[in-house]
Amino acid sequence: MYVEKIVCHSELYFSKPLTFNDPFDCRPSFLFKASDKEKEQYCDNLHQKYNPDLNCEQRHQSVISMLKDWESGPEVYKQVQQLHTKRITEEIGVLCLSSVNDDILMWSHYADSHRGICLEFDSSSEFFKNACQVKYLSERPRINPFRQNEDEMMEAALLSKAGHWMYEQEWRLIHYKKGAGVYKFPPEALKSVILGAQISLSDKETVLGWIKNRTYPVKLYYSSPCNINFSLNIEEVKIDSKVS
Repeated sequence: MYVEKIVCHSELYFSKPLTFNDPFDCRPSFLFKASDKEKEQYCDNLHQKYNPDLNCEQRHQSVISMLKDWESGPEVYKQVQQLHTKRITEEIGVLCLSSVNDDILMWSHYADSHRGICLEFDSSSEFFKNACQVKYLSERPRINPFRQNEDEMMEAALLSKAGHWMYEQEWRLIHYKKGAGVYKFPPEALKSVILGAQISLSDKETVLGWIKNRTYPVKLYYSSPCNINFSLNIEEVKIDSKVS
């Protein structure tokens, strides 16, 4: 079970953006406005990255050939877009986190309609300290491969979402080189576990078993519907006490 691996084995899965539920997430729109010099520099950078064995003269001739091909029409620009879209959505690993623990929509969407759990991590831990805050925009981010370096394009693509998602208050950890997959985090970086308001008795007992078997202790909280407004109460309970 995925959650068990997090709690018991300190393993987190970084996903490919291609699998995200929002069709706009990590899929910026593209601009290709550039001077001939900028296009030439872009082609040269591509060759240095993907064809490092070429000498300067070979690279120069190949760049000239590419630029001539680009005069044929928009189909070449589509290929450039596909190249960068593949890099963003398939070759990078992303872990999505939030700075809130009591949003009822978040519990509904990501914790099995309040039947799951929420995990709190130490943001000062070496593993988590490089998390970046997501920006919420009214328009899609636009990137120009000819005028922006990879860092600028990645920031715009991976750290921008539609304003509809603002309630998530999202932060992201990004692995650019190793990509998607399982990563180990320090077990002491898991600080607490919050049980969902509709978690079943059997699942409560399972989670309590995980916690009791941990070398590093964590705090346990229980969420419940507020009697006054549409919100959740998050209250700490003793690990050894019976959670009803």
